[in-house]
Formats: sequence, structure tokens, C-alpha cells
Amino acid sequence: MDIESVRIFLDVLRAGSMTAAAEEHFMSQPALGKRIAMLEKELGVSLFRRGKGQARVELTTEGKAFCDIAKRMLLLNEQALELKTGSEKEFLTIASIRSAHDFVVPEMVLKLKKQHPDLSITVEEHHTAEIIELLEKKRIDVGIIQTEAVSRNLTSSLLYDESYMAVVKMDSPLAGKEKADPEELDAKHGIFQVFDEEYEKWFTSRWRPYSVKIRVNTTPTAVRYFNEAEDWMIVPEAVAHLLEGQGFAAVSLSGELPQHRVFICRNKTNNRKALAKFMECM
Repeated sequence: MDIESVRIFLDVLRAGSMTAAAEEHFMSQPALGKRIAMLEKELGVSLFRRGKGQARVELTTEGKAFCDIAKRMLLLNEQALELKTGSEKEFLTIASIRSAHDFVVPEMVLKLKKQHPDLSITVEEHHTAEIIELLEKKRIDVGIIQTEAVSRNLTSSLLYDESYMAVVKMDSPLAGKEKADPEELDAKHGIFQVFDEEYEKWFTSRWRPYSVKIRVNTTPTAVRYFNEAEDWMIVPEAVAHLLEGQGFAAVSLSGELPQHRVFICRNKTNNRKALAKFMECM
């Protein structure tokens, strides 16, 4: 498979259109379209949905599946090219959930890099389910996830746990309080994101699942919907402190709360030296 065609596929996706990607590659749109068509023929699937007057590209189901594979192919190609330097380069790929990436991963990676300066490290950000799938397929070495992986191929260990806190706007009546009772939080102003199963059970035992203002799947998305003083969201402590730096107020909650647990996960059959160095560092 032509690695340049794989690169073009990803560039089309990033640029949003074949025309824009063609300009970046200094080639005509028909020439670029031919490269994509040849790639699709080799794979035996359509990667993009094509419609008359359609300005932006849209991936097919097969295209979405190939997207991850394509990124891995480019990464492996770059690693393979390192062979010509004659050095025994070691590679480590770490995937992490956003909250851990913002909170603890940089410190971990920089510590590892200091101990092993020749180690080539790639860090990615994904949801827990995506990380588990990548670990199962051995496309990454280490996963940092928010639930213990239930798989005979994977092993998990607790990295840290933390409390949940409420996040509110600075003009909220709760902003100045040291601690708030969950009863003070009006469901119709709630912004809900699932962090793990235990948290979801706790949340839905207090507020009906679809009684909240809006449900989201990422914190950056949630931030866009804070437009009233009474709006609130419950997040892990690390996320709460991160949002404090973005102009929000973090408030502790009273009563019994679940703990947000973060795990290090790896494939049991991965025996790479780089992974052993990471685990030893941790």
C-alpha cells in the first residue's frame, strides 16, 4: 500500500475537502481524487461519501475504521525509517483520557524522558473505550483510562483516585461557597457528562437522566453551554481545577460521593522493553 496515498487520505480529512488538500500537496483536485480512488480500490471499500454540491468530505463507516489504521501506518512508517540511522531506537505509545492528560500525564512522560532520553514517546488522547480497543489490537503500549479493563488480554492497576466537584460560573450563587449540597443544584441547569458507571449511577439516583439542561460527551463541549448563572456541572477534581483556570469556580460537594478512579492499563502479551521502562518509572 502506497504510504503517500495514506497520508493524502488523512490530509483530506484534516483539510475538510479534496480541493483544500490538493492545494496543500500542489496537485490538481482530479489527480488527488485519483489517488484516493486507487486507495479505495485496493482496500475494496469507499472511504468518503460523495454527493453533488457537497462542500466538506464525510467519512463512510469503513472510512472511520480506516482512519485509525492510517494514523498507525504513518506512525509505524516513521519508526521504520529510523532504522536507517543505525541506532537501536525504542518506541512507546501512550494513550490517555483527557482529565489525566491535563493532570498527571505530562509529569509522568517528562520523568520517563529524563530517565531514558533516547526513548521515542508518542502521546495520544482518546476516550476509555477507544483506548481499550487500541490496547486489544496492540496499536498502543499503555492506556490511562477511567475504568478497570475487563478483558483476559489486558491488565489494569490503579494510578490514582479523586473526588468529584461542582463547577459553576463565577456569577453563580454557589461560587463563593466552600461546600454545596447536591440538593442545591437544579436539574434544569445541569450539564451532564458520563465519567464512569459508578458516577452515572450516583448521578441518576439524584437527578432523572433526561431532566438536565443538556448531555455532552466531552468537557470542552460542556463549557460552551454555560450561559446562565445557575448552570452547573459535576466533574472529577482534576477537571474542576483545570476549569478554574478558565474562569469557572470549583465547589466541593457534601454527602457521600463516588470516587473517580484512573487506571494504567496494558496488554499482557506486550513484552517490549520500552513498556517495562515505563512501568518501572511509574
